[in-house]
Amino acid sequence: MNKTIITDVAKYEKGWIGGLPETPCGYGSRLNQTKVQRTWIPAMVAKYGIKTIGDIGAGDLNWIEHVEWPKRVSYEAYDLVPRKPEVKPLDLIHEVPPQRDLLLCLWLLNHLPADHAKAAQDNLLASGSEYVMVTWWDEMDSILDLKPIEETIIRTNYNRAGREITYWLRLIKNERFESNQRTD
Repeated sequence: MNKTIITDVAKYEKGWIGGLPETPCGYGSRLNQTKVQRTWIPAMVAKYGIKTIGDIGAGDLNWIEHVEWPKRVSYEAYDLVPRKPEVKPLDLIHEVPPQRDLLLCLWLLNHLPADHAKAAQDNLLASGSEYVMVTWWDEMDSILDLKPIEETIIRTNYNRAGREITYWLRLIKNERFESNQRTD
């Protein structure tokens, strides 16, 4: 896990050059890197009848603004450092997000030290949201305990040592959810 990103708010405010000039939110937030996300997420939203979405770590909304949501879906964006007026502040390490049918937490947990990633996972589940969707790769299996009900490969890259790394989107059914709590 990368221990230098997001633990320092000043670094986060500055952004990452990998996404420039399109987005300061890094390479993974560029449109050419989010095609799978932009099609698979709405398909899961439709399949599971999701009506309310909270996007934790929404960044500057670069790619999410290009998602074609099923009808009657309410989307709210949250981030540690809101980059647009419609993005609400939220520190996932220290705060429990509001309950929604689905919480998206994409390209966030991977940037946290293990103890912070675990705290963030616990806060996602404590929200009482029915579903949580995260980005994932092998290293995270030893740190977090989020078993998917659905998953798809986003892409495969090679790290600096030449090791292949496969990244997934994982949809998790929150075991802490009670059906009488669902927000419709």
